[in-house]
Amino acid sequence: MNSVRIYNNRELSWLDFNERVLMQAYDGTVPLCERLKFLAIHSTNLDEFFMIRVAGLKDLVSAGYKERDISGFTPSEILNEISFRVHRQIKESASIFNALALELLMLKILIFPVEPFDMEILDEIFYSEISPVITPVIISEIDKIPFIFNLKLCFFVELERENRILNSLIIIPENVKKVYKIKKSKKSYYFTPENIIERYIDKIFPGYAVKDYFLFRVTRNADLPIRHEDVEDLLSVIEENISARKWSNIVRVEIDREITDGLMNKIKYYLGIDVDYEDKDIYITNRPVNLSFLLNIKEENRGLYYKPFKPAIPDYLKNKSIFDIAKRKDILLFRPCNDFKIVSKWIAEAGNDKNVLSIKMTLYRTDKNSKIVEALANAASKGKHVCAVVELKARFDEEKNVKWAKKLEESGCIVTYGFPDKKIHAKIFLATRKEEGKIVRYAHISTGNYNEYTANIYTDADYITTEEEACSEISNMFNYMMGYSDIYKWSRIKLAPVNLRQTLAELIDFEISEAQAARCAEIIIKVNSVFDGEMTDKIYSAGASGVTVKMITRGICSIKSGIIGLSENIEIKSIIGRFLEHARIFYFYAGGKERVFISTADLMTRNLDKRIELFLEIKDAESKNLLMEILEYNIKDNLKSWYLTDGVYAMAEPKNLKFNCQERVCLKLAKQD
Repeated sequence: MNSVRIYNNRELSWLDFNERVLMQAYDGTVPLCERLKFLAIHSTNLDEFFMIRVAGLKDLVSAGYKERDISGFTPSEILNEISFRVHRQIKESASIFNALALELLMLKILIFPVEPFDMEILDEIFYSEISPVITPVIISEIDKIPFIFNLKLCFFVELERENRILNSLIIIPENVKKVYKIKKSKKSYYFTPENIIERYIDKIFPGYAVKDYFLFRVTRNADLPIRHEDVEDLLSVIEENISARKWSNIVRVEIDREITDGLMNKIKYYLGIDVDYEDKDIYITNRPVNLSFLLNIKEENRGLYYKPFKPAIPDYLKNKSIFDIAKRKDILLFRPCNDFKIVSKWIAEAGNDKNVLSIKMTLYRTDKNSKIVEALANAASKGKHVCAVVELKARFDEEKNVKWAKKLEESGCIVTYGFPDKKIHAKIFLATRKEEGKIVRYAHISTGNYNEYTANIYTDADYITTEEEACSEISNMFNYMMGYSDIYKWSRIKLAPVNLRQTLAELIDFEISEAQAARCAEIIIKVNSVFDGEMTDKIYSAGASGVTVKMITRGICSIKSGIIGLSENIEIKSIIGRFLEHARIFYFYAGGKERVFISTADLMTRNLDKRIELFLEIKDAESKNLLMEILEYNIKDNLKSWYLTDGVYAMAEPKNLKFNCQERVCLKLAKQD
């Protein structure tokens, strides 16, 4: 088969996802200030994409790698297509930004106002807060530009004095506000530091004539892999890599406006870029370079935001201890509709409970002010046996995780860092308690991180059980991650990279055999991403055999639906809405037994082969039914769904009943204000 025809490319599929995010900023049914947030998210998503994915491709090209991936592209070809698509998205982004600014203007909310403004207020901001912390540097005299760190905003200024042309650089410091808001005459005015500097740029260079200027930003390679064979002290290596990122090579240059060829050649020269550097890596934004400031726009008009909702606490848990309830029944919660504080408070309760003997937990991405980390430290200080497996390699959270790891060690916790060559992506908590002379274990398994902030905006499942077989194997899993042993029989839980790939193949193969025997066969898979040759082929085989396959994949998807003779039975959709779809749920009809699983793993090669992931069947009838209902809501959604057909996404067009799955789940589980 022609792979170009049947496989989507990973990077291009991700760009399709980010365009769907951008379209939320264009969607008039989304509240106005929420549309600003989607515009900012699209921009920051691209930052990470260039720092990691584009940087990695450039490294391959530099190394002379010309092999084609499963979609049939070489790294060089993919870079060309990425550039084409990102230039198009940047143009769309600029158009949407300008349109939103006009809509806000009608509501007396002005971003970078051009109308006459009380300059005394700006004078105060500029001269008291901005001017004292900026240092313009004349670079013509030294013929060398100061080093510009990753994603640092800078002005390049061309000056003239006594018929002599000079060049200067203004690097905007990080210790100024992201946004300055001024309320005056019932209007809201928003300025960024760079916007204010631009208004005062003549004042910055007394005695010089400002001939021209522009704002720019460089993106540097942040994909700095660790050589696992050389690792002895993982903590030290991670700290070294964090520092090394600041000095890595440039993979993108952004400029806020069209500039002359002369200025373009100057900035290339000063950045150490060859004059013939391909324009595909230089992006003229024609809008603010860094749109993340839009996240700081705050208005009192609630009509500009989503209707607030209060995450619910189930009646049977109100004013009750998880320990008391979990002994009688398994507990399934679904964020953010259910309140994640139920879990975080329970972890704190475990730390203070005199009957709790030990606590074990994995930490992948935690909140900046994590109460959960504080609870673990508190438990250790009270003499409890506390073990934390901290994943230091969680990209862009390394520095924060190093900090937490050191804090936990100082508090008396046993801290390990897992494997140098594998990320620990499983999210599990295990409390061992002595009750009436017996040992009882309580396990929490989640599809999402122990992060109080993201729990408010990511959809995830939390499952709490005292089932002995599951808890016993999770205890063994901690021993495995902490280096005690890897000789276990995994039966109740499945583990990547040990047996998860094999388990998924067996589950799919059973559905294939049922379809071939003319019996009902159905698979529903809800994950963030799909990109693995073996899994893609297995799902294609299922579809071609007559299995009904429904996939809800938020981001990357290597599968193409609608290919005659291969994937007519495969439906693929992506839901982009108020919350970030993050839960991983798997359903198999299984000859009428209907098996449902939760997992931390996506169907990606990295998840199945290079990470420690957990896959657990939910056998509790009540919890299983709730997960099946959530999947049904996902399938019914026609307001925030995009359907993938032959590599192209198109938004659903509801004909009759409009159905928003995120709203429906919240209506079911959460109290509305």
